[in-house]
Amino acid sequence: MKSLQVVNLKRYTLLRRIVLVLVLVLFLFQFLRIKLLIGGLSGSLLISWIKLLDPFAFVEALIASKKFTIDSLWAVIPVLLIYFIFGRAFCGWVCPMDLFFNWINRLKTSPYLEISYKIPSHTGYIVVLFFLLISFISGIPVFTNYISHLTNFFRTLTALVFLTFNFPVDFSLLLYSLFFLLFLLFLEGLFPRLWCRVLCPVGKIYGLFNKISLLHLKFQDKDCLQCASCERVCYMGVKIAERVPQGHIRSQECIFCGNCVEACGGKANLIKFKLGV
Repeated sequence: MKSLQVVNLKRYTLLRRIVLVLVLVLFLFQFLRIKLLIGGLSGSLLISWIKLLDPFAFVEALIASKKFTIDSLWAVIPVLLIYFIFGRAFCGWVCPMDLFFNWINRLKTSPYLEISYKIPSHTGYIVVLFFLLISFISGIPVFTNYISHLTNFFRTLTALVFLTFNFPVDFSLLLYSLFFLLFLLFLEGLFPRLWCRVLCPVGKIYGLFNKISLLHLKFQDKDCLQCASCERVCYMGVKIAERVPQGHIRSQECIFCGNCVEACGGKANLIKFKLGV
């Protein structure tokens, strides 16, 4: 009975992993010439005709090229609509680095209480402006092309598939992407979620949608036990308990992972997902 309850309380964690695997499988189908999703998570083609482009990649490319194209605008609009509905859920439900970062933190005795570095999350907007400035000066979308975890992940994934089928591979590019991904894992080991909370421009842009998205976290009309279970499992460092009087959570750092919902579900059952106003 107890184990059944634990499984039930972890339903969002399980569902997130299923969604992540399904998304990756859809992308892998392109190597089998099944064109459901072509490209990567920064830019892709859905069912061969619906173009999807990440908002930050769109802005960075626009500033770098100093040219506006209607095709790019049409590609970013569907993605913007998704984020108007789901906010920053991409980071918790689709981004593959969330899975790898969790593996790193499982090796520690106290994984999420180590968010003690004195770098406020809003510093990330300086990082956003920095990459946009560098892209403007160089004429190259620097983050999207070289620094993005999504670019490097799919570049590595593609190269490994090519190696499996004995297709030619640019080994220097593969080694660079592998090195960068390993660096992110090393960084996660030292400073949990520093990349997600502060350094990733993509996540910072997604976080802005949390203020207006239909999906948000809502507190039930119950008394909070002040047990802090929700905050102990929040690896994004959101101050959840202090938002109870507000009735909801619309933090830009929240990635809707559901950890706080699961933790509270075993005690006060106070926090729920809410889709709508």
